[in-house]
Amino acid sequence: MNKLYKLINNIVTGGLSGGFESEQLRKTIIINLFSVVGITFMVFYGVKTILQFDVFYAIIVFSCAFMTSIAFFYLRVTKNFIATGYFLVIMLTALLHFFLINGGEENTAFLWFYVYPVISLFILGLKRGVFFIVILLTSTLFLFYTDPDFMVDYGINLKSRFISTFIAVSAIAIIFEVVRKKTYNALIETNDKKTYYLNKVMDQQKEIVTQSEKLKNANKELEQHRNQLESLVKERTKELEIAKEKAEESDRLKSAFLANMSHEIRTPMNAIIGFSNLLIDPEVEDSLKGEMAIHITQNTNSLLKLIEDIISISKIESGQLKAKINKVDIHKILKDVFEDFEDLKESLKESSAKLILDNELNETVLELNTDEEHLKNILTNLLNNAFKFTERGEIHCGYKLFDTFRDPHIQFYVKDTGIGLTEEQQTRIFNRFTKAEISRKKLYRGAGLGLSICKNLVEKLGGRIWVESDLNIGAAFYFNIPYNTSEIYENEISHTKKKNNNYYWDKKSILIADDELSNYRHLNIALSKTGAKLYHARNGLEAVELVENNKIDLILMYIKMPIMNGLEAARKIKSMGKNIPIIAQTAFTLEYDEKKSLNSGCDAFLSKPIRKTQLLAILDSYLT
Repeated sequence: MNKLYKLINNIVTGGLSGGFESEQLRKTIIINLFSVVGITFMVFYGVKTILQFDVFYAIIVFSCAFMTSIAFFYLRVTKNFIATGYFLVIMLTALLHFFLINGGEENTAFLWFYVYPVISLFILGLKRGVFFIVILLTSTLFLFYTDPDFMVDYGINLKSRFISTFIAVSAIAIIFEVVRKKTYNALIETNDKKTYYLNKVMDQQKEIVTQSEKLKNANKELEQHRNQLESLVKERTKELEIAKEKAEESDRLKSAFLANMSHEIRTPMNAIIGFSNLLIDPEVEDSLKGEMAIHITQNTNSLLKLIEDIISISKIESGQLKAKINKVDIHKILKDVFEDFEDLKESLKESSAKLILDNELNETVLELNTDEEHLKNILTNLLNNAFKFTERGEIHCGYKLFDTFRDPHIQFYVKDTGIGLTEEQQTRIFNRFTKAEISRKKLYRGAGLGLSICKNLVEKLGGRIWVESDLNIGAAFYFNIPYNTSEIYENEISHTKKKNNNYYWDKKSILIADDELSNYRHLNIALSKTGAKLYHARNGLEAVELVENNKIDLILMYIKMPIMNGLEAARKIKSMGKNIPIIAQTAFTLEYDEKKSLNSGCDAFLSKPIRKTQLLAILDSYLT
């Protein structure tokens, strides 16, 4: 409670100290109170007007709230209450003119005017406040008299009541300010006299105190200062030792992280560059090139996974990771993850472990309100770890439904028969950059980020994660997520459909807009067997011209291009009235970039690197 009081006092006073007789402190308190109340009020009305679909009105109110916030922080930094007061009163004057012209909420603009006299007088004082009141009244009378077309129509009765009431409120506010100022000056004068006489009494009391008492008190103070100094030295020494330990630990973690990142990046890069050079070497047998391509793909996926983990942990630390809660089918997610790992069996040759789904997925369908991508990422990371540390045996994946009255939740698990974890490792395995290095005979790849990401994602979904393990026997990872407003239905939702591998669009034409030749060639080769006719544009302007002069059925639009970027080209093509699906492709992967692309007219969003199966599936959904 004491901390809350200090926080509120700090906000209201702007960090200033002293008595209320200080004009700077008094004006600062008034301005800060007006700013806090004004921001709250304007944000409330801004949200209210958005809900009423009056976006322009809301923008004006939110802008004023934003400028009030700037004034609040400007005053806190500069302590210049005069400039801040002028800014707020001028901004409020402009806002009241806007409300007067637009009628306010249901033609009640005049209600906003009644707070103006009080605020201007309290913030600027009597003379300056009256000056601004006269300005507002004069401009209002002018607008009422000229009655321009752009202003909301007010009746003569409403105008008369408005002007007379405003003048009355202003008069009352002026009288109140005059009385307040005189009363305040009288109180200050009385307080000065009281302080003067109290000081005289204190001086007399000091003269009564004997010299010996002064020496005694001085000795006591010296003893107290000495004790405090010793205590302070001990405290500071302890703090320095802790800071030193933290700095050494941070330096150790940084060095270990950089060394590990160097290893984890250079290892797949070495394979990618090495096998890429061997692919074009004429002396290498053709029978080996298929194996080389598999190694390149495996190491590329490993490098991409590392980059995605680093981006994910950066999003988590910066608070940019959000959860998109939607109704999802848990069985479909498990089946998708299972099929993905079935497809990757060839790349997991080091592990002969068998993946088993414990739940029967064909009998019931389980719906749950959660984030589908986060849940898939958690399961994928746990399964990747299980395969990494399990050379043989079985890996079980499934869930249990705990539909209790107080805490309904679903408990997912991934169990393996791998190397397991020690008790000490179990306590720190979810920390960043922590790896389970149990065996010196084998080096396990990884940046030590996967389980940390899992922990943050689970907590983002409102659950918790833990591990149970025995060394050399195996490990079981569990995580709970709330069972939010979910029900079990019998056979209502269809499961994952079979993948289509026979894509053929001989009567379709596809435009690939990309300024990078290698990117175009990648898409060109990937689509070479589909029968579709392909066009190539090197910038957005060429893409628009090709659409104008040819029959195009679908566009793959790269966002960052010269002359005219992809977003601008998409807007122009959509404005032409051609209902052509546009799929944005970009190396930017943040949620903001996807929204920006969709708002510009694109129908779908593909982030690089683009996989062939993903590309063909999304093209098929639009072309067929």
